[in-house]
Amino acid sequence: MNRQEFVDRLKVSLSGKVSPGQVEENARYYEDYINTRIRLGETEESVMRELGDPRLIARSIVAAESGWTGESGEDQTYGGGEEGNRRRSGRRQFFRLSGMPSWGLPVLAGGVLLFLLVVLGLLFRLVLHMLAWLWPLMAIAIVVIFFIKLFRDWLH
Repeated sequence: MNRQEFVDRLKVSLSGKVSPGQVEENARYYEDYINTRIRLGETEESVMRELGDPRLIARSIVAAESGWTGESGEDQTYGGGEEGNRRRSGRRQFFRLSGMPSWGLPVLAGGVLLFLLVVLGLLFRLVLHMLAWLWPLMAIAIVVIFFIKLFRDWLH
């Protein structure tokens, strides 16, 4: 099967099960994916073999769309309009491209937040530690400056 046959079968398998916009968006996504992999040096045959049956991919897309709209089965409404579909599809494509499961983004965000809190805590402790030995130096500097000004005023 070549890339055009793959995309055509995907469109046919998706037609009537998701919105027409979703059919076109997914077809474009897979066309771009195939073209990118070929540009990176893979053969069309190996990319097609890796992707597998477009009907199975279509079934996964339909199932994912059902999960996002909170409905199941063939009769779906596309809540949120075209913009809602675009947002959900963007999320799906991000997870598809990154290989990250759908729960991975919240876990990753939590890990980054935890890392930032640890770094900020360490910086705060470092500043407090530095201030512990800077206070006496600052007190001495203030006393010296006071006597220098007092001495200057006394001379003039």
